[in-house]
Amino acid sequence: MIRRATMMRGKALAIAALAVAGVGITASALWIPAKAALGQHLLESAWQRAQAGEGDSRPWDWADIRPIARLHAPRLGQSQIVLDQASGEAMAWGPGYVQGTAPLGAPGLSAAAAHRDTHFAFLKDLEIGDVLELETADGRRLKYQVRESRVVDSRLWTFPIDRDGPDVLALATCWPFDVLEPGPERFILFADRI
Repeated sequence: MIRRATMMRGKALAIAALAVAGVGITASALWIPAKAALGQHLLESAWQRAQAGEGDSRPWDWADIRPIARLHAPRLGQSQIVLDQASGEAMAWGPGYVQGTAPLGAPGLSAAAAHRDTHFAFLKDLEIGDVLELETADGRRLKYQVRESRVVDSRLWTFPIDRDGPDVLALATCWPFDVLEPGPERFILFADRI
């Protein structure tokens, strides 16, 4: 009788532990999309303030990122707010401007980077000749046409520093698109201003 009661108690504890673990996993799974949705709302609000001329348009008080442009891929119905840096923390929220390249919309090569499984997942569907639109905080709307894409080894390749040549937009993400773990390869898409 005692043994049976002990077994029943053990089963009840195991069921309770599984239920608690299930609730924890479900809460964690729901937290990420909820955080992303709230983040996009706050970024959109910050982008509107940046367009209105607010110099310090952080999406939340303690943020170290600011929106500087909006990138559109009209054929694919994609639109992403580009942040002022491409650190890992910034790219959790959206594409980021790659420091050291020409400013977005200026002469030379400017670059933005984002994760392949979120904000730049659509890059795999862009085709040569597709048009991209870049909207800057000062209201300029620039059009670019996709010229080429290539895969590079990030250990051996860096963005060319060109601040005097034609206005070229480069978009970068990890490669290949369909693996879970990031490797050293990067997919780079080049688009010329038209």
